Amino acid sequence: MTRPAPVSKRQRVRTASAIGFGLVHLAAAGVYFVGFSWKGVALCLASYYLRMFAITAGFHRYFSHRAYRLSRVPQFLLAFLGQTSAQRGVLWWAATHRHHHQFSDQPEDAHSPVQRGFFFSHIGWILSDERLHTDERRIPDLLKYPELRWLNRNEYLPTLFYAVAIYFAFSWTGLFYGYFLSTVLLWHGTFSINSVMHLFGRRVFQTTDDSRNSFLFALVTMGEGWHNNHHFAPGSAAQGFRWWQVDASYYILWLGEKVGLVRELKRAPEKWRQALGLAGEAADAVEAA
Repeated sequence: MTRPAPVSKRQRVRTASAIGFGLVHLAAAGVYFVGFSWKGVALCLASYYLRMFAITAGFHRYFSHRAYRLSRVPQFLLAFLGQTSAQRGVLWWAATHRHHHQFSDQPEDAHSPVQRGFFFSHIGWILSDERLHTDERRIPDLLKYPELRWLNRNEYLPTLFYAVAIYFAFSWTGLFYGYFLSTVLLWHGTFSINSVMHLFGRRVFQTTDDSRNSFLFALVTMGEGWHNNHHFAPGSAAQGFRWWQVDASYYILWLGEKVGLVRELKRAPEKWRQALGLAGEAADAVEAA
């Protein structure tokens, strides 16, 4: 694959994307007009973690890294649910993330805080006009599914459907707490892995980038906070390698494997476990599963 040119240092943000991003943040403030309610808080959290799972276990570990296998219907449903997060199309997301792993924290990286600063790595990159189109060269394994190509072309249809459905189910409380506020929190939870987790936290492994680990962000992102672990062993469906490294996405995938929904769930190979000093440890979360 031809090495791309380094990303421009100029932070060019699309006006339309910035307006849309700002309007959703403004709409999230509508919770103040709806009024506080524990029902709203519960809806916000449920909607947040439901869609966070679709991003972490779906867009990231499944579509980007192929760390397990699904049949075609659950594959489509997981992609659809992931796109309710309004983080663009599933194929675009996977292609961009594969690019990130190839050039992590190098000049070509699309969202490196080391190269372009915190703001651009957190928000600016997804609003930028630099990567508008899906790099299909990076996702030949996914292009064979016409339903995924359709979803990718209609990137915001699932999130509109989700917003309407949650409004009809839970009225204004559902729309403002369960959709707008939840979506804003979901954006910043996801984007923090690109920004915060390449600047702050513990480095256990000497990877070629500046990825870090954080227990707090692992709780917030269902396991993605073990980011240094992930960059050390990107093919593993488990990102928490020790028993105390909470990885909620992996636990759900492990249960999915037990009931036959998930297949070929990849664990850390022996060479990774030896590097971790975990070989033979019965308490190791990866091995125990």
